[in-house]
Amino acid sequence: MKNVIRAVLTLTVFTGIERALGFCFKIYLSRVLGAAALGVYQVALSFFLVLATLVTSGIPLIAAKMTAKFRASGDLRGEYSVTAAALSVNTAVSAIIIGLVFLLAKPAAGMFADPLSMTLLLFMLPAVLLSGVYAAFRGTLWGRKRYTTVSLVEMAEQVARILITVILFLLGFDKLKSAAAATSLSCLVSCLIVVICFFALKGKLSDPRPTLKPLLKSGTPITMVRASSSVINSLVAIAVPFLLTYQGMTNDQALAVFGSSVGMALPLLYIPITVVGSLAFVMIPTLSTAVAQNDTASIHKQISSAITFSVYVAALFLPVFYVLGEPIGVMVYGNAESGRFLSSASWLLIPISVENITSSMMNSLDLERKSFINYFIGSAVMFAFMFAFMGHFDINIYAIAMGLSLSVSTALDVIVIFRKTRVPLNFLTALVKAMFLIAPAIVLNKAFYIAFAFMPMLWRVSLTALISLVFMFGLNFVFGTFDMRALFGKKNVEFADKTVANKRKKRYTKQARL
Repeated sequence: MKNVIRAVLTLTVFTGIERALGFCFKIYLSRVLGAAALGVYQVALSFFLVLATLVTSGIPLIAAKMTAKFRASGDLRGEYSVTAAALSVNTAVSAIIIGLVFLLAKPAAGMFADPLSMTLLLFMLPAVLLSGVYAAFRGTLWGRKRYTTVSLVEMAEQVARILITVILFLLGFDKLKSAAAATSLSCLVSCLIVVICFFALKGKLSDPRPTLKPLLKSGTPITMVRASSSVINSLVAIAVPFLLTYQGMTNDQALAVFGSSVGMALPLLYIPITVVGSLAFVMIPTLSTAVAQNDTASIHKQISSAITFSVYVAALFLPVFYVLGEPIGVMVYGNAESGRFLSSASWLLIPISVENITSSMMNSLDLERKSFINYFIGSAVMFAFMFAFMGHFDINIYAIAMGLSLSVSTALDVIVIFRKTRVPLNFLTALVKAMFLIAPAIVLNKAFYIAFAFMPMLWRVSLTALISLVFMFGLNFVFGTFDMRALFGKKNVEFADKTVANKRKKRYTKQARL
């Protein structure tokens, strides 16, 4: 347990830095490009992510699981075979994808609100192959629990992307095309670094054939789930502007609304749950190992604690975004519209956080196909809800539809996990408690925001947010939403219990003397 905590904290620090850099970069892009141009870029990026997901999701994740199991049994030849198999599959799939996109580029350009999005996608295309090679080696390092190495490489990619973009901007190149080209160039940097790290850490390649079939069998359903997620995001990038233009907006107005909400506001919601993403990342090999060893106690503890923790983290930050969404949007992006969407969509923190962790569990428990079906059902609910409001659609309808989708798929995942593991459902109590505690935190947050009206906006927002977080933390501690001792190993808990017992003994002895 202590190793898991250390890994989660390490990943959280690195991921936090990486997301902070990405967040600052997003602010920079939004201010340089503007909401409409950012919408064009966001559409291209969403389609690129569909293609990249095909080579960066299922195969690397299963490679990590298989590597962890081979290392647990001491089968190094199997480990080397997994890396070679993942590299072979990803390279072949990447080549096919790139060829198909080039062939279909012209006829497919017409489906975008702005054909420039297809041009940007072509600039991003080399990153598909580079991401495939990178993901193959990353999967093995992940399975070997080299979390720090993987985190450093990903941070290097983010830094390279920012530097390359800024340099291209300063040299006077077209800004949208430069931002797209920087995606491919930064992937080249991370690809080279991860290959060097892999062989420097004594990694090897061997005959891929022994592990090729099981890798494809387990990896394909996950790839379908992750690819479906990216496809859904791409369809959203088409459907939302379409529904907005159906309301009477121009293409530029619709893209501006889409850019300010999905491009600007939603990324802010993912920042506070970085620690949940880190936990999901670490759980793949650790929970897979527990399943392989049939350690029921460990399986139950990991699942229950992880879901409860994800609820706790989301509830901690929800009042902050609900009350301070608009001023945050103005301060960060200079865009009040993005802030208003951030506020109205703040409740999405809970389904986003819990879905993040339960989908990871489904993969660790070899329930990839069930996960795909559940996600598909949730997505169908989202689109049905959005188009039910055709003619009366606005961007807040999309937020509700997204929340319904995540909630449905998460609920189905939890049912499947329960049937598989019979894990106690005590995390439901934490969810109910957290929901009730959010209301007083929102009231307090609003009161302090009004009371601090005399302060400069930055101080006003920062102090209000800090008080809200401290208050919410205190409420959760008092009502026992999340047992903080779950973060510690058994020895630490025993030590803490002994310390408390000794303090009580001293107090009773002192009272007896008096």
